[in-house]
Amino acid sequence: MNAISPKAKKHILSLIDVVINKYLKKAEKTPKANSGNPFVMAILKDFEPLLHRIHGLKTSIGSEMEKIAEVIALDAWGKENVKRKLNIKVELPVNVFQIIDSIINNLANAKKLSNYESEKELVIRACNTPSKSTEIYTYEFDLQLLDKRNNHLYYLEMKGPDPNTTEVSGAKKRLLVAMAYGYINVLKGKGEIESQFGIYYNNKYPKPYRNPKVHYYFDPDGGILVQDKFWNFLGRNKTTYSELLQIFEIYGKRNKDRIWDGFSKLIQI
Repeated sequence: MNAISPKAKKHILSLIDVVINKYLKKAEKTPKANSGNPFVMAILKDFEPLLHRIHGLKTSIGSEMEKIAEVIALDAWGKENVKRKLNIKVELPVNVFQIIDSIINNLANAKKLSNYESEKELVIRACNTPSKSTEIYTYEFDLQLLDKRNNHLYYLEMKGPDPNTTEVSGAKKRLLVAMAYGYINVLKGKGEIESQFGIYYNNKYPKPYRNPKVHYYFDPDGGILVQDKFWNFLGRNKTTYSELLQIFEIYGKRNKDRIWDGFSKLIQI
């Protein structure tokens, strides 16, 4: 049985099509030259508009991956167990926020490396010994998944492989807050919880994923899900990533002539 259903596959293809059509329409307009390495541009200036559009396409496809992740999660977990872009007023005991801030500060100051299990233990312990006073802040969580059968709750922040430093530290804070919020308010102190950083693909593949900005804040052994681990987790199937990649390949083959016809207009001959 396939990891991705025909309905989800059709939806994913439609999301890819939206991005491709956007860039084919751009190809019809007169492209503006971009600045860059003058020596490289001297060689490739006739091709630069095409290269620029391809780079832009990479960025736009990346922005669609959250939607594709949601489609796959809904397919595998069920609509009632998936929540995306949760905007919540989070009320937590003051000591929980203090523990979270302490973890963030230690990582930001490079006083210690991230240890996912240790951080989780600190947050849960603070939740189980709450202070009387609380604080309220508004947070947006990327994705919440609930495994009702095992009473296991998951939160994910989703990014590309090279987020900026501010995005990484912000994601770390939200994930720790999500862990505390979910444990107290969703699980009611009973059940298991995970709160991890999901990265769509490994830009160093086949070498292991390496990004110092990310690894300052996230433990590779538990705190991060990269490429196949990320997609296979969402699809609850070890073939989800390979099937998703195949969907992109199928789209490319079916639309090869149309894509080349549009993008070739950007080459100045």
